[in-house]
Amino acid sequence: MPVKKSGFTLLEVLIALLVFTSGVIVMMGLFSRGLVSAADAEDTTIAMNLAQRRMEEIKNLDFTGIVSEAKAPVSGFPGFQREVAVTAPETDLKQVTVTVSWTFKDDEISVPLVTYISRN
Repeated sequence: MPVKKSGFTLLEVLIALLVFTSGVIVMMGLFSRGLVSAADAEDTTIAMNLAQRRMEEIKNLDFTGIVSEAKAPVSGFPGFQREVAVTAPETDLKQVTVTVSWTFKDDEISVPLVTYISRN
């Protein structure tokens, strides 16, 4: 009766190692993409909140005090810049656009928030 040897051959071990390594590399790529997406979503949320906060401040101003502001860094939020553009499409009506921008992967991304304010 032949003696049966248990264990794995070198070829089986190498194939298993190749499959495992491939799976780990794919998972690391997916994890990396997930982190980048989360960072982008966080920046977008911060930008929207900064634009909304400035818009609320502008809504509390007197109608004549609502004026455009040049693009400038946002205090306390490095990497974010804010700009306010005010136009008057009609008499006693102003269109206010607050745009917050930031750099992500060497691209400038911006989030605009627009409202109309009338003279009371």
